[in-house]
Amino acid sequence: MNLKRKYFKQADKLVQTYPKLNFRNHCYWRIALDNTLQDKWDTVVQRPAYANLSAAQLRQVVELLEAYEKNEPLLKEHNKNSLIFRRLKSKRSM
Repeated sequence: MNLKRKYFKQADKLVQTYPKLNFRNHCYWRIALDNTLQDKWDTVVQRPAYANLSAAQLRQVVELLEAYEKNEPLLKEHNKNSLIFRRLKSKRSM
């Protein structure tokens, strides 16, 4: 399966894996993208991310999405990181 297909399928799969988190697929993409790019992702690459990432970046995002399925603590840690990246970015814009 190609990486772009995995990108979409894995996020949808995570929605079913973690129903109690009440995240939608785009939340998992945000988390993985922000952690891959170490910043609020859409300040680094243009939208849509899956079409504008390098092959290495897309591979890393998919690997993180796959890791989240087996590692909820990693997912929660990365979600916290993502929220920090976003808070920092919004403070810099003020």
